[in-house]
Amino acid sequence: MQEKLLLLNRISDELNKDLNPDNMLRRVLNLTVAHLNASTGSIMLFDYQNRVSAYILQQEDLSRERASRIVGTVLTEGFAGWMLEHGEGGIIHDTYQDHRWVIYDNQPYDVRSVIGMPLRRRQRVTGVLTLVHDETDRFKEEDLPLLNAIAGQAAIALENAQLFKETEQERSRLSAIINSTQDAVLVTSADNKVMLLNPAAQEMMGLNGKSWHKRKITELTSSADLLKLFAPDSPSMGEVLLPDGRTMWANVTEMADMGRVTLLRDISAYKELDRMKRNFVIAFTHDLRTPLATIKGYIELVRMDGPVTARQQEDLVGIARAANSMKSMMEDLLELSKLEQLEQLPVETIELADIVQPSVSYMRPLAKSKEISLLTEDATNGIKIEGNVVLLTRAISNLLDNAIKYTAREGKVLVTSSQNNDLALVSVTDNGPGISAKDLPRVFEKFYRARAEVDEDIPGTGLGLSIVKTIIEHHHGKVWVESQPNVGSTFTIALPIIKQD
Repeated sequence: MQEKLLLLNRISDELNKDLNPDNMLRRVLNLTVAHLNASTGSIMLFDYQNRVSAYILQQEDLSRERASRIVGTVLTEGFAGWMLEHGEGGIIHDTYQDHRWVIYDNQPYDVRSVIGMPLRRRQRVTGVLTLVHDETDRFKEEDLPLLNAIAGQAAIALENAQLFKETEQERSRLSAIINSTQDAVLVTSADNKVMLLNPAAQEMMGLNGKSWHKRKITELTSSADLLKLFAPDSPSMGEVLLPDGRTMWANVTEMADMGRVTLLRDISAYKELDRMKRNFVIAFTHDLRTPLATIKGYIELVRMDGPVTARQQEDLVGIARAANSMKSMMEDLLELSKLEQLEQLPVETIELADIVQPSVSYMRPLAKSKEISLLTEDATNGIKIEGNVVLLTRAISNLLDNAIKYTAREGKVLVTSSQNNDLALVSVTDNGPGISAKDLPRVFEKFYRARAEVDEDIPGTGLGLSIVKTIIEHHHGKVWVESQPNVGSTFTIALPIIKQD
């Protein structure tokens, strides 16, 4: 018994010494053959289709072609195939008297007795271990438990080796992807120690081969925008301006029990394109002002030159309406371009009611002209926010204008002010035609008008909601819409509340 325990311990050491399956199993095979005084032995491994995926023969003098032929024969007709089929080990005391043993031509050594055991793992035979001797009755029934223990250890070690191999392959693939990407990837621990930097991140931070592993991020960079991402309660995304002038878009993902993964993409080219687009819009709208003013002037001259027919008068009204629509669009484009270029917004501490009530008062005549009930509900109790009164009033007025335009005569528009934790909410609800689910994600896009069936009869530039979104984002807030077709829509603005002592 002591000798068997020593063998099992030694085999366990051999299995843990090397994760290469061939080397590991060959040493186990040699030890087992020596302990049971066998002549030689073999191990065959199977895939999930029970095909031979690998084999190890202790006989080194066999050619690869002959070894493959022998393996194929014993698997289909011989003792190995029997063990695979029945899932159990066994002993052949005399191969000449047992049909389970196949004798093939030109066998280099005589085989008279055999002992074998399947390698089982998770209810599946993953291989077979076979030992042979040139004399009959050399293996005993008491040898089977030992061989079963060896086969069990080998099966577990093979599974671990396969898992390790798959993990290493996956790690290599992931490493190749991370290192080859042009985006900067930073992995930091919960206490902001750097665990991984890909080459793009090292170049971005100007490390130039310096040591960075497990060092604090504050020791590796002085970029205020970058360090802001690692501060408590930091935003999960945002722009990072680098000292070399590049602009990166950062996306931070929290990883449980690990820390953070930060991905930074260079958007400098897009920022430049955006700047060029804004400059073009400003120049374009400025240049259109003179032609539009000329068109409106000629409309008045035509009316002054003499009497016009009713049809001509109708045509002139249509031309003037189109010119006014173009003028409104230019003004909205200019305003949106200026808002997008704002780098610092002048703000002050204001009560929420100071922007809601003026907006409602300003839009009440439009509502009255359509006999629409414009109602308000205020549950804010004087909460204060930090913002620009002019811009926030414009944002709420735009939502009210939208609601009134799309609400039928004698309809209702409700403006609700409320509080949700640290956010001040202003909601504008109408009972208009509503917006379909497929159009909801796009309502804040420039020039997008979701209600095609009614938009033709309702004046607008398609920029009002884009202006609202830009204003609210400058105030670190959010705006969203909830709507049901034929029921109505609710647009909600959320702004951070100033915390009072």
